[in-house]
Amino acid sequence: MNKLLSSFYPMLQRARFFKFISLFNKAKRAPLEENKILMFTTSRGKLGGNLIAIKNYIENNNIPCQVTAFTSVDMPDDKAVAYEMATSKFILVDDFEPIVYVLKLRENQHLVQVWHAMGAFKKFGYSRKSAEKNSLTHKNYTEAIVSSPEISAVYAQAFGIDESRIKPVGVPRTDMLFDEDYKAKTIARLYEKEPRLKDKKICLFAPTFRGSNVHDAYYPNDFLHIEKLLNELGDDWAVIVKYHPFIKNPPEIPESVKNSVFDFGDEREINDILFITDVLVTDYSSVIFENAILNNPLVLYAPDLEEYDGERGFYFEYNAYSCGQIVKRESDLAAAIRNAGSNNEKMEEFRKRFVSLCDGNSCRRFAEEILKAKS
Repeated sequence: MNKLLSSFYPMLQRARFFKFISLFNKAKRAPLEENKILMFTTSRGKLGGNLIAIKNYIENNNIPCQVTAFTSVDMPDDKAVAYEMATSKFILVDDFEPIVYVLKLRENQHLVQVWHAMGAFKKFGYSRKSAEKNSLTHKNYTEAIVSSPEISAVYAQAFGIDESRIKPVGVPRTDMLFDEDYKAKTIARLYEKEPRLKDKKICLFAPTFRGSNVHDAYYPNDFLHIEKLLNELGDDWAVIVKYHPFIKNPPEIPESVKNSVFDFGDEREINDILFITDVLVTDYSSVIFENAILNNPLVLYAPDLEEYDGERGFYFEYNAYSCGQIVKRESDLAAAIRNAGSNNEKMEEFRKRFVSLCDGNSCRRFAEEILKAKS
């Protein structure tokens, strides 16, 4: 973007939401309600991830907060949204939300980013060379949470805010990975859904998408020939395929392997599938961080590593994300899966760097350190 247009960029952002800004400023005449929380998401049809984890924790622990949730399918008119935003002590978002960035928050009001992803893998926000540095985007967060103190600086850079606003409390949605009752029920549900998985070693193939956004997302068909892979793995293996939600075309599963290869694209939470996973195969997906919490062996399969790195970039060298083997050729993939195991020393180093505070107590820390509420 040229310098002249760049200088006008904040003005253009405000102009886009001029009406909403006016409604918000007018609504600020009403009192700010100390125990009121607004959860706001335009990227989801219903609350999920960190937002629902925090909401459930508040309700289950009788924390005296009034929680209102607005999602893409039940969004009221602008006047109602502006009023709720202006009168809520806490506004919680978990993704890119353009409408909040143009607002001048009230004194003692909190705009908290509980980002949907975790760890620090692919560069995002202002870490990317293509980012418009003059933008208002992200810059008015009063707090943003991260999964480990060691990546606080990364998120401060990505959001364009001071590191003092980054709060290492962990990732609330990962608390469920430590819930033994939830784990047992989930495992039973998945085996009931697909009984042919029982008594099999399970490889979860979960690549991220290629393309620039939800409209052109895809995974290259020639990267993986699933029939060939299964034949090389052997009869004691099954493969679950879980594409990124942006990818609309389901994986092609040949008839010959339909008793051993299963498309779990309809599963909302990939974390659930990790409970029955023996080896995770992915490429550039942040599921590697949840997977590390469960200590599952990992294979990174990245035939297009140089191209992807050149376009997107990573916060650390790619091999820093591997607790196992990096594979670039399809012919090497089956052997890597069969031989995958947990390198305890490397896994421990990985956890310390990226997920040290994902220990089953993230919701509690969020309530105590952000909401200043005791359960």
